[in-house]
Amino acid sequence: MNLRRITARAAVAGVTTALAAGALVGATGTAANAAEAGNTYTCTQAGLGLTFDSTLTVSGDLPVPQYWAGAAVPAGLLSVTATVDSTTAGMLASYGASELRVDDFAFDMEGTSVPVPLDGPVEDGAWNGSGTNEAFTTPDPGTASAIMPSAMTVTAVIGGNDVPLDCVLADGQTAQTLASLELLQQSSATSAKAVSVKKGKAAKLPVTVTSTSLGGPVTSGKVTVKEGKKTLGTGKLNKKGKAVVNLGKKLKVGKHKVTVTYAGIPSVSGSKAKSTVTVKK
Repeated sequence: MNLRRITARAAVAGVTTALAAGALVGATGTAANAAEAGNTYTCTQAGLGLTFDSTLTVSGDLPVPQYWAGAAVPAGLLSVTATVDSTTAGMLASYGASELRVDDFAFDMEGTSVPVPLDGPVEDGAWNGSGTNEAFTTPDPGTASAIMPSAMTVTAVIGGNDVPLDCVLADGQTAQTLASLELLQQSSATSAKAVSVKKGKAAKLPVTVTSTSLGGPVTSGKVTVKEGKKTLGTGKLNKKGKAVVNLGKKLKVGKHKVTVTYAGIPSVSGSKAKSTVTVKK
């Protein structure tokens, strides 16, 4: 038994509208060119004593060439379809395969996994697989490349049993890039409510930081409150984009004009706001 070549083509389609409405927002409406990448993998099936080379080719269209960095991409946003050539499907069918799955298929994007599990029936001399992405977060700003996986497990369902084929990049192969895109840093806006406190009580300043690019909360990073050059307190943002900064109990009676600074993180730029803390007798 010698399975020489497996070729799969995965097409990403119909995502422009979903991207515009979802958490991952394209920074431009210009469509990117269709892309294709292929690698040869050495696959083994220990139980059957098989070792063979398989060539996997993936193609698709990126709806836009730019995205926001640090954006949460929900599951099911990107639809993927896949096929294998009729010779391969027929051979697998001859061994009784009724279904193929690639549960761990994922692109690597600058260290971030973009999982797109694939599955579908083997019938009429063909494999028609499909799948959608699992949730992931885009990497930090810069050029990010979607790179073919270095390893995967192709599961053939034979007689109701899962028969795994363990596949790794063949000797001399380098994982190929499907496409590269630019991840842009988000902008932010900081706001702080004016507060009033009695002398001798701890003044606590509520701060909120939002992404003006995505319209949601910025969920990490530090805020600092200063009066002139003097730092009064610092705080960390929570998952709702909020922090309560403790300014201590030593502020003098009167109005204190303060500056609140969000330092920023790699995926989100910093921002500032003004506020007033009033200490009463």
